[in-house]
Amino acid sequence: MKGIEKLNLSNDKKKLLDKSEISFKRFARIYFEVLRCNGIEVVVKVWQLDNPAKKYLSAKELIDRTKGVFSGIVPDDLKINCRPVPYEPNDLRSLTIDDVKKDLDHFGLKPKDLVKLLDIDKSSLSLILSENRELSKANRAMFYYLIKYLTVSFNEKHAFSGLNHAHNFI
Repeated sequence: MKGIEKLNLSNDKKKLLDKSEISFKRFARIYFEVLRCNGIEVVVKVWQLDNPAKKYLSAKELIDRTKGVFSGIVPDDLKINCRPVPYEPNDLRSLTIDDVKKDLDHFGLKPKDLVKLLDIDKSSLSLILSENRELSKANRAMFYYLIKYLTVSFNEKHAFSGLNHAHNFI
């Protein structure tokens, strides 16, 4: 466990924490890191990665599991504070050209707009959008984050009063 040395525990208690962590890693892909221990509180970061069972814990559940692991091992006078990072699926890997086209239509973007927004040459863009060129990891990321940015910006500025809202970004 990262940062375990910050706790100043006996070897027996360190072994208990290590054993718990190994079980959480193996079965739920949950990881712990002790960020700091200042005599008043122990701050622990807890996060979950993708796992084969596809069962993911919420932030509250991660906090509960962390407190369960550390209570009884750290002294009772230390407060256990958790910094949970719940698993979020990566939509980037599953992005397809059809998804991109659908989102571009939603925002009213044309290929000429993408040429300006992404600083990409028209012929390369045409090959990608016509599926004559495979969507590379870099291109997938480019489209994913453009769409994510437009979605967030659109939601924040939803009062576009009937204008073609994508053109406000150009």
